[in-house]
Amino acid sequence: MRLAQKELPNKYDLKVLSLGAGVQSSTVLFKILDGVVSKPDVAIFADTGNEPREVYKYLNYLKNYLDNEIPLHIVSKSNIVDDALAESEKGTNKGFITMPVYGIDEAGKKSLGRRQCTNDYKIQPIHKEIRKILGVKSLRGKSVEMIMGISTDEIQRAKKPQQQWQINYYPLLELNMSRHDCKHYIKEKQVKQPPRSACIVCPYHSNEEWQHLKDNYPTEFKEAVAFDYAIRDKKEGIKNYLHSSFIPLDQVNFKKKQKIYQGSLFDDECEGICGI
Repeated sequence: MRLAQKELPNKYDLKVLSLGAGVQSSTVLFKILDGVVSKPDVAIFADTGNEPREVYKYLNYLKNYLDNEIPLHIVSKSNIVDDALAESEKGTNKGFITMPVYGIDEAGKKSLGRRQCTNDYKIQPIHKEIRKILGVKSLRGKSVEMIMGISTDEIQRAKKPQQQWQINYYPLLELNMSRHDCKHYIKEKQVKQPPRSACIVCPYHSNEEWQHLKDNYPTEFKEAVAFDYAIRDKKEGIKNYLHSSFIPLDQVNFKKKQKIYQGSLFDDECEGICGI
């Protein structure tokens, strides 16, 4: 399924696989190598600097598996954690934490931070790399196909791009594949199973995901706890938290049913970049 703001072109200036090294985008990559999905000109991985170590390991695995059949470009704006903890606008270039942390002021009013992290650390670095590859300052008048791993259980994420030059292609929807189908396909293919692709400190982790991180990756959980404490008073009069309970992360009972919606990685995520 292809979605665009304009009629589909007869010829593309560039075809790009947005590779997150997670389940869905890795499935798309394997389908490409199997000849089921048309081959892109390049695969691009946008590194936030806070990807789980298993994601970096799996990215290296994919790089070796590719064996230069498709060029793999790794791009990065900067380290999202370092930027969030910066004392001035020099860090984030905005002066506020660009991820959706949960805040509460002195009067008890609760709020959710702006979600600009996907755009700043995933989308824009990929767009910058596309301009670099094409040797242009602007993509106006160009036609670039963005291949993304959106599965049938996340079909709400498949939307028209905001840019005129971009054509979004969702091969898993054409193949009628869910996330479960992707895992089954990878198992049948007898290749290494990919991990979940999302930042370690992502506030959209569910209780199950936080518990999984705590049980299986204690070092990374400690990093998330340290970050949770570090953001507590980053804005005067506001206390920030990674968890919607407004409790320090290391004190949350993740096995207890949440009364407050924790949010989802896919909420308002129209580009289909995170978590794939």
